[in-house]
This record gives sequence, structure tokens and C-alpha cells, in this order.
Amino acid sequence: MMSRVAVLRFLVAALIVAGVAEGIARVAVAPGSEALRWHDYAVELKIDQMDALGSDPSLVVVGTSMAQQDLVPSVLSAQLNLVSVYNAGINGGVPVVVEPWLLDQVMDRLNVSTVVWGLSALDISAAYGQATESAYRSALNTKDGASASVERTAASFSALVRNRTILREPSALAGVIANQRLTDRGEAETNMGDRGERIDFRRVVAPSRQAEMRGRITPFVLDRDDLAAIARTVDQLLAAGIAVVLVELPVPPRFTDLYRSGPAEHELVHATVTALGAELDVPVVSVAEDFTNNDFVDFTHLGEAAARRFSLQTAEALATLIE
Repeated sequence: MMSRVAVLRFLVAALIVAGVAEGIARVAVAPGSEALRWHDYAVELKIDQMDALGSDPSLVVVGTSMAQQDLVPSVLSAQLNLVSVYNAGINGGVPVVVEPWLLDQVMDRLNVSTVVWGLSALDISAAYGQATESAYRSALNTKDGASASVERTAASFSALVRNRTILREPSALAGVIANQRLTDRGEAETNMGDRGERIDFRRVVAPSRQAEMRGRITPFVLDRDDLAAIARTVDQLLAAGIAVVLVELPVPPRFTDLYRSGPAEHELVHATVTALGAELDVPVVSVAEDFTNNDFVDFTHLGEAAARRFSLQTAEALATLIE
């Protein structure tokens, strides 16, 4: 049996080791390259933006990066005469991700009065969204469970706990991970406007991107989990007195050509969004304009001028639907 002195010596030694490890962790990880607490840097930036906004009632846009780029807050704000419009769309933000993101994170930070939910084939395709859902549910600040809560508390004051995932890698000490994280953070900052909108207008229509997009919608099967998430979320918003409008997002011909059965298969998207609106008793906005391939920078995201045009047309429709 250890004597009291031996126990004290052991405790002191353990504290010294822990202190040294904590010091090393603080020095080894460069500022700006810390381990992600959310599932990507764009989300971390959005959290910072929302935390900095005032408490004015907000119209909030949600959805994938399509909604994030296609619905421009400044245009919506000007046309609807609203003080605060924020685009909370996120990369890969399919409904099963939007549900916890909107209800647990966005609404905790903003005084939400209206939610505009941009929907496309990607939001309801069973072939897309699993990777983002997995990343979201395993990120430090969004995973569930008692152990996750303890980990978040420890990470709030310990650099060793906060950055342990990257300190396990030998390249972390060589600065490789730090450099990559700084690059990733810088790219996220470059591609996001001050109201959360995506402003990445680089043209990407390479065969590799085409193959990637085809894989997200073929075979095109409706994702029942995503449809159920939309229904649950809308019901909860309406019960809280928050207005909801579903907006069908445009896609170019180069996207609809990717369906296994061709462009006609895309009609299922319009029919599904329309049916959702009727079932949930919320309005649906479907802008009539046919956008061309030239209006898009890739297979899903509108270019700058087209995004502003679409936002103006959407705002005109919203003006008749919300107070």
C-alpha cells in the first residue's frame, strides 16, 4: 500500500506532466490552425458572424451551398425592407443536417422571424448528404451525449484536449497540418460574405465535377429521412410562431442532363417540393425564369449577377407572402 508521501509525489508528478503537455500543446498549435470544433471552417465563421449580430428579428435562409449562394441577403433585405437578413446555408446542408443546425445553433443566436428554406434535388436525393451528416454529428460542438458534453467543457480550457486530434499526427509538429488548416480557414473567409452568403464564383465544369454531381442524383430516389426532417422542422417552427417559406432553387440544363432518365426526371423535384408545401401548409416559391448554363458557375451554383437576379425575383414573391 502506497504511503501518503508516495501518493502526494505521484500526484505532483502527474500534475507536472499534465502541465508540460498542456504547455507543449499551446506552443505546438499555431493561432488560427486549432482543431475544428465544428464540422468545417465555414460553419465556424458563421457561428462567429451570428454571435456578432444584433437581436433584430431576422429572416434566415437555410439549405445547402446552393441556397447559400443563390439567395443574397443584401438583395432580400433591400427588397423586403428588412433590417436583418442572414444566410445560414451550409455546405452539404441537407435537411437532416439543417434540422439540428437551425433549431439548436441558429435559433439560439438569432431572433428568427422567418425561415426561407432553399430546396433542390440535392436536398431530397438519397444518394447525397451522408458524409456531411456524419461530420456534423461527430464534430466536437455538435455531437450528442454526456461524454460529448464533458469533452466540450474540458476543451473550453485545455488546449491539449481541444487539439488532441491533430497532435496525434507527427506532421502537426512539423507545421504541415497548421499550414493546411490556415489555408482552409483562409479559403472559407474568402468565399463567404458578411451575412453568411457564399461568394465562390469560380467556374468548375470539369468532367470530374460532372461525375461527382451525377453520383449525387443517380439513381434519383427520394430520401425519406430528409423529407421527414423537413416536416419535423417546419412543424416546430410554425408552433413557435415563425413563418416558413420553401423556395425551389434553379439548376442549369447541364445538371438536369445528368439524370439517368434525362431532364424529365427533374420534374419529381418540383412535384415533391410543391407537395411538401401543401402538406405542411406553407407557401412555396418557384421562380419561373429558365436559367441557362451560362448563368451558373458549375452544375448547381448561380453566378454573381444571376444570383442577384434570382434573389430579386424571390424577394418579389416573398413580399406577398410575409409581413
